Amino acid sequence: MESAGENHPDRIQTYVDGFDSKIGGGILKGHVVLIAGTPGTMKSSIALSILYNNVKKRGVNVLYVSIEESKESLLMAMDMLGFGGIDENKFFIVDIGRLRLEHTDADVGRDWFKILKEYLRKKVENEGVEIVVIDSLTAIYALASITNPRQELFHFFGFLKRLGVTTFLISETQVNGNVFGPYHEDFLADGTILMKFVDVGEVDVQLRIRAVKMRHSKIHHGYLTLIFRDGQFSATTPIAE
Repeated sequence: MESAGENHPDRIQTYVDGFDSKIGGGILKGHVVLIAGTPGTMKSSIALSILYNNVKKRGVNVLYVSIEESKESLLMAMDMLGFGGIDENKFFIVDIGRLRLEHTDADVGRDWFKILKEYLRKKVENEGVEIVVIDSLTAIYALASITNPRQELFHFFGFLKRLGVTTFLISETQVNGNVFGPYHEDFLADGTILMKFVDVGEVDVQLRIRAVKMRHSKIHHGYLTLIFRDGQFSATTPIAE
């Protein structure tokens, strides 16, 4: 097992066994990182795992913002993954329904990026949140009427960096897996983690993970096989195809 985060006090560990050592010990605090992949590649699960383990092992306050799934559904999924019994005073989950209740004009054309900024600023100031997951950028695009998406994203990424939190943004890729979002979000992000399925032989399929980029980190660029067993993610050298 990899060592705990105290050996890298300036970094946030993913706690994916075998992966943090491939990205320089973890992700630099305050960076914005895409978790990209096609549907079904466990992007949300690995994001929940990162938050869960940072609460459990480091005691930090974290926030999961879900644009598509209800809080109740996420809690059920966490129980099934083995991430149950969370401290809701440290692990905050907010879903689109709650955001709509708090912003009654959200559905009449209001800027969803602005709504998120207001909510995130409040959580950081009032609750000391240090790590944020937004699930997903794709869903925000479906909600928002964005006239200049690249400019909006530039300002939103800049806001996240000024806020000082470490942020994971989940993004759906195309089937070919090499386009990380419709507006080249990977150029704005400090890092990109790509997850995809690979056919192995005639009947087997492996889930693989790769650090495409990670600013200010010495990284291993190759794919690793991602395994989830007994509530723990691990990354290993790929089995030969």
